[in-house]
Amino acid sequence: MLAIDAILIVIFAIIGISSHEGDLGPANIARVAVPFLLPYLVLAATIKPTRLIHNIFPAGVALWVLTLILGPILRIVLFQDTSAPAFILVTAAVLGIFLLGRRSISTLVTRARKTP
Repeated sequence: MLAIDAILIVIFAIIGISSHEGDLGPANIARVAVPFLLPYLVLAATIKPTRLIHNIFPAGVALWVLTLILGPILRIVLFQDTSAPAFILVTAAVLGIFLLGRRSISTLVTRARKTP
C-alpha cells in the first residue's frame, strides 16, 4: 500500500505538470514529486504498517497534513521553487482525495472481504 501511495503522489505531480503544459520528463516530475514523497515516506515509516494500510484517522490524516506542510517547504529547500497559495490549495485537495480516498477504498474492500 505504501507503493500505491507513492505512485499516487507521482500521479499528482504528473497531473499538475500536464495541467500547466509543462515538460513531463523524469527530472521535472521528480522536481515536483520528490518534495512530497520524501516527507510522506519518512512519516509512513514511523507508523505501524497495520495502521498505515487502512487507517484514515489519525494515521492517514496525519500523513496527509504533514506531507502537505512539509512538501512546499522542501520545494524551497531542494529546488528553490516557491508554492503559490493556489498551488497549496490544489495540493491539499488532490493529495487528500488520493491519500485519504485510497484508505477509504482499502477499508471498504477489507470489510467486504470479512463479511460472509
